[in-house]
Amino acid sequence: MKQPYELRYHPAAEDDLVEIFTLIKGYSGVASATRKLQAIEHVTGSLTDFPYKGTVRDEVLAGLRAIPAADKGVICFTIDEDDHAVVILTVSYAGSDWAARVRDRQ
Repeated sequence: MKQPYELRYHPAAEDDLVEIFTLIKGYSGVASATRKLQAIEHVTGSLTDFPYKGTVRDEVLAGLRAIPAADKGVICFTIDEDDHAVVILTVSYAGSDWAARVRDRQ
């Protein structure tokens, strides 16, 4: 049986999650914000078993993949085969410019 990939977050991607929570909490409350983050975390968690999900976005960064999450979210990640890891570069929400964030974080 294949070993799951390790899930790693770019330090700024962790900040993205806090920003998303704060944004949603401001207009829908804590419960709604919590549900959205759980939905995002469900998708990121699935990448440990299925790291090649998502659309390849080599025009932004070689090896970049993007996958939708939680209705208005986009998770951008790369796969590090040497370390057997999925690296989350950014989590964007509600139309934020994920491509610019990825370029800033390479």
